[in-house]
Amino acid sequence: MKDIRDEILKKIDKDGLTINQVALLVEGKIPRRTVYAYLRKEKDSASETVSILLDAVGLTITTTKRAKKPRKEQKK
Repeated sequence: MKDIRDEILKKIDKDGLTINQVALLVEGKIPRRTVYAYLRKEKDSASETVSILLDAVGLTITTTKRAKKPRKEQKK
C-alpha cells in the first residue's frame, strides 16, 4: 500500500513546489506548523488535514480491486 504522505510529497516535488508554498495554499484551513509537521513526518494528521492537502496539490484517492487469491482445496 502506498503512503499518502509520500504521494503528496512526490506531487509537490513534481510540481516544483515547496512545503511553504503548500502551507500558503491551505492557509486558513490548516495551521502552517501542522503542514510542516505532517509533511516532514514528525507527526500524523487527521483525515481532514490530509484531505485538504490532497485537494491543494490536486491529488485524489482511488481504490482498486485486488485480485482474489484462489482458495486452497481442502484435503479429505
